[in-house]
Amino acid sequence: MPFTNKPFGTEDKIKMFERMGATAAIIALIIIMLIESGYVGEYKNLADMGLTAMIVVLAVSLVGSLFYKTRKK
Repeated sequence: MPFTNKPFGTEDKIKMFERMGATAAIIALIIIMLIESGYVGEYKNLADMGLTAMIVVLAVSLVGSLFYKTRKK
């Protein structure tokens, strides 16, 4: 996805949503590992909020990717 003046096409949007979902999944996995190992300590509530945010990002990226895949013909 180069940053040029050309229009942002459907393929670029699909790639963006897939990358966003992959990044959110990796961050969510790291947060889960930190919570389960007990490393977060007194920041468990903050880690839970971060995990919830990553789950929302995963859901948005899935819906966005599927939307543009079905729209592409």
